[in-house]
This record gives sequence, structure tokens and C-alpha cells, in this order.
Amino acid sequence: MVIYADVLVALNLYINFFLLRGTALLLRRGVSRKRLVLSAFIGALGALIILAPELHFAISAVYKIALGAAMTFVAFGKQKPLDFTICALFFLVVNFIFAGVINALWVFFAPAGMLYENGIFYFNIPIVALIAFTAAAFFLIKLIKLISKKLNRKDKICEVKIAANNTEVSLNGLCDTGCNAEDLFSKTPVIICEYYKITKIIPPDIEKYFSSLSVEKIRLVPLSTASGDTLMPIFRAQSILINGKPADALIGVTKTKLGMDIDCIFNPEIISL
Repeated sequence: MVIYADVLVALNLYINFFLLRGTALLLRRGVSRKRLVLSAFIGALGALIILAPELHFAISAVYKIALGAAMTFVAFGKQKPLDFTICALFFLVVNFIFAGVINALWVFFAPAGMLYENGIFYFNIPIVALIAFTAAAFFLIKLIKLISKKLNRKDKICEVKIAANNTEVSLNGLCDTGCNAEDLFSKTPVIICEYYKITKIIPPDIEKYFSSLSVEKIRLVPLSTASGDTLMPIFRAQSILINGKPADALIGVTKTKLGMDIDCIFNPEIISL
């Protein structure tokens, strides 16, 4: 079969973009299109290995792992080792889903114009068919993600009522065991709240802090996010109710978006849910 390098790169660029986009969707990560395109282009260039002589399985595996790691780094940026590993594994899962479908097509139908060499697929098919197939795979991943979200979060979303400054706000709180924020001195757990969702109860000193004004007496705790480490101001509320049950915690304030329909995040250990 005649393989055209420009067609190979173009098709893999297109496919890689959707695979990366699907990974970002599953991870609920906001990734710029420029990063996705650049990462997809690196993967597309890597697909040129199909033109090389047949490689040993071990060499091919190492090559694909290195290529996947490079694509993950470019797409999602510099992260902590654990966060990077999670992104890489999700990208690997998405690739397995896609490769499984293609491999089944290859095994059972062996269509003309399709080649599998050195772990790379080459398609000599109409671009319209490729667009339709990739779009279908993308929406399948989105459907799986929506179903997974409903199954996993149905019992984790709680009503959180926080009273302070003689005012009460009602929030949608996510019960997350990965939330380990706490006051360094008292070891009291912290409920992380979005700034714009609790403006009515934020103390004046914290308002000044977010306005870049000088504040002498304010308590800060470290907070790790996808974009890096920062300090988060905290304060003591008059009362906290989670699904109607009192909770002992401090309130942390961040301007970082916590997630769709999520106003605050807390560790389940602060209350028996």
C-alpha cells in the first residue's frame, strides 16, 4: 500500500485532537485549543514511525509510552507527578477505547485501504467517513462521562448552609475525600468555597485581601490546585449545616472555579453523612 505522509499526519492530527479533547472532558479540565492542537500535532508527527521497519514489541511499547507522556505534558501543562499520572492514564484509556474499535474493524472486516503497522493505523478512507466516526466516538465518551457523573455524584452533592455576619447562604457542596484542606494550627478542616457564591458572608478583612489591600490579621492555609499552589484565606462562620446536620469546620475562600454546579468542597470526615 502506498502511504502518503501528508495524509498520515493530517488524519492523525485530527484523531489525536478528538482523543485529547475526550480526555479533557473526562477529567473535567479546561484546556486551551492551542495546547490541544500542538499536542495533537506532536502525536501526528510521531505516527510517521509507521514508515519505519517493523519494530520489536518492547521498543514499540516504550516509544508509544514516551509519545503519550509528551502529548499529555504539552496538552495539560506542568503538574504534580500524581496529577500528571492521572492525566496520562485517562489519555491511555481513551486511546484504548479508540484502538479497540479500530482493531475490531481491522480483525473482522480488514477493509481495503487500512494498514496497521508499529502500533499506528493508516486510513485510506473518505474524510467524511473519518469525521463521522470520530464524532461518534467523541459523543460516546461524553455520554459515558455524563452517566458516570450521575452514578458517582448522586449521593455526594449536599446542601450546605453557612451563617455569618447575620446572613445565611445556601450552597451545593461536593463531598470529596480528596479535599484535605485544614488550618495548620488547630488542624480544623476547611470547607473550600467559591468567592462569588459567599460574598454576603465574607468578612471585611478577606474582602480587602482579595482587593490586594494590606491586611495584618488574616489566617491563610495552603491550597493546591491544577494551576499550582497558593494561599487561601479562612474564617470562622457562626454555624454550618450540611444536609441539616451541624459541622465543625472553617470556611476557606477561593476565586478558583470548583466545577459545574459546585459551590463548595469539603471532606466527609467533618460530618457523618
